[in-house]
Amino acid sequence: MNTDTRPGRHRTPGGYSPLLELKNIARESAQPAMKGAAVVAAAGGLVATLSSPASAETITDTSAVVAAPKVAAPKAAAAVGPDAATAPALALAPALSSIGYTAPAPKKAAKPKPLVIKDLVVERKEAAAKKAAADKAAAAKAAAARDAAARASRSSSRTSLTTPTYTQKSAVNATTGKKSAYNWATAGQCTWGALNKWYQSEGYYPGGWTGNAMEWAWGAANAGYTVSGTPRTRSILVMQPGVHGSSSVGHVAWVTAVNGNEVTIVEMNALAGAYNYNTRTVTDMSGMKYIYAP
Repeated sequence: MNTDTRPGRHRTPGGYSPLLELKNIARESAQPAMKGAAVVAAAGGLVATLSSPASAETITDTSAVVAAPKVAAPKAAAAVGPDAATAPALALAPALSSIGYTAPAPKKAAKPKPLVIKDLVVERKEAAAKKAAADKAAAAKAAAARDAAARASRSSSRTSLTTPTYTQKSAVNATTGKKSAYNWATAGQCTWGALNKWYQSEGYYPGGWTGNAMEWAWGAANAGYTVSGTPRTRSILVMQPGVHGSSSVGHVAWVTAVNGNEVTIVEMNALAGAYNYNTRTVTDMSGMKYIYAP
């Protein structure tokens, strides 16, 4: 058998062939993962073998060629791919963002609601205080309403006592006589004193007649006043001459009280003299008339 001693990259027939070794490993490997690992390992040996310089000397002794040791195949993995325990997590965000996908923002965890523990004793006290305040306000409001009603009643009573007085007098007497702006009698006499008392009681002077005292009953009746023989308070008593000591021209006085046929009068220029008043009580009798104030 002749030995090829030509320089070049070749092997002795029947010697070790890396390509053949790769084929055998790939054929004999049962699992794809083992097959890939074996191919990679063998490829490393092939590269190492083929990386010798192109100008290598001619190999004359084929027995010196040593076959590359076989690499033991790794244990089969359960599945093709990186080990989940050791491989880094896949960076999905950059890949998805390249196609326009944006990952949603993580949701904030809801804050837990605080647990409120009610104090029943405090709640009862607060409820009682609110009720007491409401009762106090209601009582104050009722008191104010009563006070307002009382004030209105008092005002109404004052009005009823003062305002209708003159109207009631007019209704009783049914007549309204003439009035005078001044005391037209002779000062200091009984006539002047009677007109002055009328003014103090009624607020005006009667008028429409003149003459001596004994003529006043007739003159007042003609002036529109009620004249009667029945004694009454708020009236002028006209006495004819000689009655209860009257002079020849008669006498007049202001009646302040009546008790049956007893008449109490206030008179001027009688017992006390001119310009002076005195009070006495006389018995009603013939010759006495009364001019009623309206």
